[in-house]
Amino acid sequence: MASSKKIQIYGKTYSLKSSSSEVDAEEVAAYVDSRMKELANVRGKTSTLDLAILAALNIAQELMELKNQAGAKEEAEGEKLRQLVEALDKEL
Repeated sequence: MASSKKIQIYGKTYSLKSSSSEVDAEEVAAYVDSRMKELANVRGKTSTLDLAILAALNIAQELMELKNQAGAKEEAEGEKLRQLVEALDKEL
C-alpha cells in the first residue's frame, strides 16, 4: 500500500507516495539531498536543476556499478556451485 510522505530535498518540500517497504523515502531523500549539497560545494554557483541532473547521473552510475558487481558476484557463486556439484558427482 502506498504511503504519502513529505520529504525535503535541497530546501524544497515534496509530497511523495512510496509503496516500497524495503526502502525508507526519508532516507532516499536525505541521500539525494546530500549528493546535491556535495555537488553544490564542489561546483559553486550551479542551478538547482543542473545539480539535480548531476546528482541523478552520479546516483545512476553508483547503481549500475553495484548491479555489475552483484552480477559478477552471482556469476562467481554460480561457477563455484557448479564446481562443487561436479566434485560431488565425481565422488559419487
